[in-house]
Formats: sequence, structure tokens, C-alpha cells
Amino acid sequence: MTLRRRVDNVVLRWQARLDSEWVDRVLPWLVSAGLFLWLAALALAKARSLDGTVDLAAYTQAAWDIREGHEPIMTVTNGSHVLAQQAAFLFYPMVGVTYLTTIIPGLLLIQAAALALGIVPLWRIGRRLANLRVGAVATLAFVYAVYPTLHNLNLAGFDPAVVALPALLAACYFGLTGRWRWFAACCVVVVGARADLALAVAGLGALLAVEGHRRQGLVTVVVALAWTVVAALVVQPAFGHGGFPHLDAFAAFGDTPASALWGMVTHPVEVLSRLVSEQNFNLAVTLFAPVVFLPVLAPRYLLPVIPLQTLYLVADVPTEAVFGKQTIAITAFIFLATAMALHRLGRMGVEKITVDPRLLGALLLAGTVFFVRDAASSPYREPWDWGGQDEVDAVRLRARELIPPEASVRASRSMLQVLAERPVLYQLEQGDRPDPVRAAQDVDVVVLDEREVPVWDAVDRRVFRLGMQTGGFAVVLDDHDIVVFERRGPSR
Repeated sequence: MTLRRRVDNVVLRWQARLDSEWVDRVLPWLVSAGLFLWLAALALAKARSLDGTVDLAAYTQAAWDIREGHEPIMTVTNGSHVLAQQAAFLFYPMVGVTYLTTIIPGLLLIQAAALALGIVPLWRIGRRLANLRVGAVATLAFVYAVYPTLHNLNLAGFDPAVVALPALLAACYFGLTGRWRWFAACCVVVVGARADLALAVAGLGALLAVEGHRRQGLVTVVVALAWTVVAALVVQPAFGHGGFPHLDAFAAFGDTPASALWGMVTHPVEVLSRLVSEQNFNLAVTLFAPVVFLPVLAPRYLLPVIPLQTLYLVADVPTEAVFGKQTIAITAFIFLATAMALHRLGRMGVEKITVDPRLLGALLLAGTVFFVRDAASSPYREPWDWGGQDEVDAVRLRARELIPPEASVRASRSMLQVLAERPVLYQLEQGDRPDPVRAAQDVDVVVLDEREVPVWDAVDRRVFRLGMQTGGFAVVLDDHDIVVFERRGPSR
């Protein structure tokens, strides 16, 4: 007997032992728990190193406002209500969970738990929809656990939309198996986490209609599209000073939602040029290469997310959003399509589909390689060194203690996470030239991290300090390039 046949026999023997209802009930939860511990440890270590993002600071401020009984206005970003961004009503119950701990760890633990929970519906999809054996589903779960986008979302600060990832996977499973109450509950979670994900839900409804659930699918399409319109034209403007908050991303096509949509229809060349940009090409590789481009073999299960993803690819938004929060919906459908592609490529055994071990090996290799190359927690990022605090971090924490909790502050990016729990906090815009007048406007305290302005020479730094002093500010802390200016006299 050849070595390969012996290995195949061992693998098949173990898969036969694991092909049981008990394993399907218990194993995905155990895997999900393990993934949660990994993701939570990474996110908390990153936060303890005070390396949080602007988004983490903004949602921390909104959560603090809610806990203090204030309107959740995120002055850290654009000064809008938290519901003006994406009508994320689900953020409010998330804040309730943070009463059990401090705000930042609470938010990060919720996010890590949501990402890890995606293992459970993915396992159900693989076992009951794709009818795969345990080995193939375990491979798919491993690729999900090391998927670069998953880790990038986990370490990109915080966004309530991340909760939609496991809910979308669960909605796919419950919808395709005809369990409508659970399907409806999952859809509510999806649109409650981010309003524009209703377009993905509408696409899923169209898939259900094609798959034989015509009435339920059409109802899903109508309700999801209706919520998209209501959220864009009523809810978000109501909390966003009367305007749609995302028009800047489509300014090249129009100055209202309707005109922007019509502009895309009448300028197909411009739309196409944006779709095939180098950044979008790199995004496609990042999304599909870890799963060996298998989803393209089951295009029916990718089509539901194409309209929403097209809008994302055309929009003019920061790169962090393109490779971050805008990948949530497509990630769910990529893994759904991957499971169905494995179903098509396998061969029917006695009860389950058996997939060629060489294909599963290629899937394992691709997932591992692209995790190492693209993930924010790649070994090349040395995550084992995260969680420590150096002398500069100690100075940042000392600066927080010096600033009164009710003071309005404008601070460098590195200080936002530390100072987020206050009603008024702005990001200090640091250009090529110092602008002390703008920095001092409407605040009581200015915190400058001089490491964030390497283009400033000694003269520029002196000019900034003199300008702040002329404006009535005094230096109360100057240590390790962290400079705190506090207003002396009446606030302006």
C-alpha cells in the first residue's frame, strides 16, 4: 500500500468518526471560542499599546456620550450624530454591554466575538447546504480564521457594522433552508448594524427567489429596498443636519442621492474607470486569492452582493475603508460561494461530498500565505510584542490626567484614543506648516505630538509654540515630544 493511500485511509477514518450530529453541534462553537480568544487578545493588546485608530476614538466618544446621557455626537470625526453615519441603531445595545467593563475593551470584545461567531453559520452552510465532509468544512473554517480581511477588521479600531458579518452568513443559511423567523431576525441585525447593507439583503432576497423561495425572496427584496430609501432619505438626514452624509464620496456624479445615481448611469465610462482602478484590483486579489478564487465557480452566490460592492468601488473614500468596513458584506458571500464551489468540485460519497485532498491542501496553503502577507496581525507585524507601554505612552497617560474631563480638546491622532471620553474632542490637522490659530479655535486645550509632524523643522515648532502663547495658551506639559497647551483666561 502506497504512502498516499495510507494517508487517505487515515483521513477518511477520522472524518467518518467526526461525521456526526454531536460534532456538528459542539465543534463549531469550540472553534469559534478559540478564534474569539485569539482575536480579542490581539485587539486588546493593540489598544493597550495606545495604537487605536480614529474610528475607535470616535465610537468611544459616542459610547461615552450615551453612557453620560448626552447626544452621541462624534466630534472626533465630522461632528455628526452616530446614527447619521449608517443608521447603526444596533450601536445602542452594544453600549449597554460596555457597562460591564470600560468602554474600549467592551467595544473591542463585542467586535472580536462577532467576527469569531461567523464560524458557526459557516460550518452549518458547509455541512448542510454544501453537504461537505468534516475535513472540507474544517479547512474552510481555518481559512476563515486566518482570512486577512477578518484580522484587518479586528484591528482597524471599531465599527458596529462588523456585527453584520456573522448575521449575513446566518441569514444565508436560514434563508436557503427556509427557516424564516430566524432569517428575518438576522436581516434585522444586518440592517441595524449598517443601513446600506440592506442592498446586500435585497440581493440575498433575489437569490432566494431564484432558489425556489419566490414569495419570501420577493418580500425580502421589497422590504430591504424600502429600508434603503428610508434610511438614505429620511433617517440619516434627520440625524445629519438635513443632508445625506455620504454624498462627498459620489460628488463627481451629483450633489443629491438621485442625481448621483443618475450621474453614474449616464457616465458609464467614468464608472468603469473607477471599477478597474489599481486599488480595486488589489482589493480583489486580497479578497479572492486566500480562497483560491473558488467563489467564481459558484457565481450565483456572489451576485447578491455585486450591486452594493459596485457602489463601494466607485465611491471616493479612504483606502482604510475600502480594505476595511466595505469588505464586510462581500466577505460573507465569498465564503458562501466558496462552500458551494467545493460542493461542485467534490464527488458524492455514501452521504456527503468528498473533496480532493490536494484542493483542500491548496486552500490551506493559500489561506496561510495570504494571512502572512496581508493580515494586520501577520507574524511580520510582530504581534507578540503588542500590549506593552513605553515612556511615551506613560507621558500620554499623564497628559490625560492633567486635562480636566470637561475641557474641549484638539489633539494629534496618537492622542485621540487616550482622550476620547469627553464631549468635545477634535483631531489636530497638522499640515506642512504650523497653524496655531486654527489649532486654538474653540478649544481649551491643544495636545501636539511632535513625532507626527516630521516635516516641521525647529523654526516651525518654535513658530507654533509662540503662536499658541500669543493666543493665550501656556505649556503645562512638554515631555518626549508630547506638548500640552492649556488656555489661560476666557475661552474663545
